[in-house]
Amino acid sequence: MSYGWGWGQGRGRGQGRGRGMGYSRGGYGRGLGSADIESFPVISPPSAGGLRVAASVDENAGVQSRISPRFARSLYIAVVDISDGKVVNVNIVPNPARNAMGGAGMMVAQWLISSGVKIVIGPAFGPNASGVLSRAGVEVYTIQPGTPLIDALRQLGLVKE
Repeated sequence: MSYGWGWGQGRGRGQGRGRGMGYSRGGYGRGLGSADIESFPVISPPSAGGLRVAASVDENAGVQSRISPRFARSLYIAVVDISDGKVVNVNIVPNPARNAMGGAGMMVAQWLISSGVKIVIGPAFGPNASGVLSRAGVEVYTIQPGTPLIDALRQLGLVKE
């Protein structure tokens, strides 16, 4: 079971009712079928002076992974560290939010921010995800689905190889 958003009065956590969006007298409820930020992997911080970029991809093929047609519900999220115009690290992780009942975009956005990402690449972004990312100062770029990740990085001028 994982956490869903809950509403209510008072303090503390309460048991939610329903699927995805939990109702709670305590303020924060539990919902079924929803991912939570704690289910995302912890990625070590980027190196000093490096740039961390994330992209929604539908395969685990390193920099040859293709951009997914979906952002927050993609099969994988690629986290790429770039230094001096070169890819120095690629971390492709399964996306725990892909089957979330609701709030997938916000969950992925919050995780990317907490992972030190400064640029996000995807096919399109919902208003909640793009709002969270932009308020945190993260740049958002749209790229055609099916584009290999390395080509997307080159198109944006982030990689010179």
